[in-house]
Amino acid sequence: MVCQAGQEVVPAMRNFIVKENRLSEKERRNLGILDAIRRGGEISRADISRIADLNIVTVSNYVSKYIKDKIVFETGLDISTGGRRPELLKLNRQYGYSIGIDLGSPHLTADAAIVGVIMDLSGKILAKEKVKKEKESFDKLTGKVLDMTDVLVKKSGLRGSDIKGAGVGIWGVIDRYRAMVRYAIENEQIVSYTNLLDQLEARFGAPALIEHDATLAAFGERWSGIGAGSTAENLIFLCADSSCGLIVKGELYYGASKSAGELNLNPPYPGEESAPDNCWASYDYGCCLRSRGIDLGIPSRVRTYLEEHPGEKSLILEAAGGMPGNIDLNCVIEAAEKGDELAKKAIEDTGAYLGVKIAFLINLFNPEVVIVGRGVEKVGDMFFSAVRRSVRKWAYEESVKVVKILPTSLGEDVVAAGAAALVIQNLFAKV
Repeated sequence: MVCQAGQEVVPAMRNFIVKENRLSEKERRNLGILDAIRRGGEISRADISRIADLNIVTVSNYVSKYIKDKIVFETGLDISTGGRRPELLKLNRQYGYSIGIDLGSPHLTADAAIVGVIMDLSGKILAKEKVKKEKESFDKLTGKVLDMTDVLVKKSGLRGSDIKGAGVGIWGVIDRYRAMVRYAIENEQIVSYTNLLDQLEARFGAPALIEHDATLAAFGERWSGIGAGSTAENLIFLCADSSCGLIVKGELYYGASKSAGELNLNPPYPGEESAPDNCWASYDYGCCLRSRGIDLGIPSRVRTYLEEHPGEKSLILEAAGGMPGNIDLNCVIEAAEKGDELAKKAIEDTGAYLGVKIAFLINLFNPEVVIVGRGVEKVGDMFFSAVRRSVRKWAYEESVKVVKILPTSLGEDVVAAGAAALVIQNLFAKV
């Protein structure tokens, strides 16, 4: 279903929860205990008690149910520090599996792709599939996703009945009251995701969910990532410069209508007056309130410069086969790695720009970790050095001294991994 902005939309005939899901005490304990087991590999009840901050009797009661339900099993005995040797617990990875799908950015760059994964309960990716993102309707995109799930199941050697749920990451502003998302794909301003979720649920006989891609990326880093992001209680994940996923005090932050994290201003509707003198009224490079796109505008800025300076020699043009119109982010990165001054300047200037945006977020949220992804992480150390210099310049010292700014540790898998992981967390909560 596709609607143009400004048109009335019939509410979706689906029971969507529009208020933030509040976990019960039992669900919180399930998550605390099962995540301790997942992260620990093999772990004793006493260690779970310490990590989850629950008394040993409570932990034992919950674990007994997990063992009965076959989601956890006992593996042997740990080394004793005195008295009876404690029994070790381990997650049963074969209890069930989840599918995670990243629908990709709506901006059709050379690397734009739909990515799907199958994950076991420990967070290990068992199978991955990737297809090029194309300009197509949301209905065709839905069909492509369903085909991808078939390929994933076949690659993993599993049966469809082994899948306990599917998660989907989508770009755009999600309206959960109407089951719609704005700006999810090019040339279609508002689309309904109801049919996609219904078909996934019908295919696997299991629940399906959809979340903002930046939110899932933040969750993916904390669930399956490597390094500081996996343990941070307060984390921001940036999808280039357009949106961010937020983890506050160890939990995903969604906002009042579950649409938090957008870093761009809503453009005026066609024909609506705007003040052209204000920097935020256009997509020019002078304003940090507007997004430059998934590639941070680096290729377009370089193309414009070379068109205005036709005699300029640059390795960027060589990488693009001598055609300015073929310049993409990979061409700029390749030239910068060979020492091209124009490419280096474009990357450093863009890093300084993104650093200002990150500095604002650091001052606002005071996170432990800021992770940058959605493709721009591949620009490399030169880019991140410029980002960090800019952050030190514009963020308050009290916040800067505790924050780490890192590229995503999961690369192009981060959104799909986060989608699969959120399905598993929901499964843990409901055990």
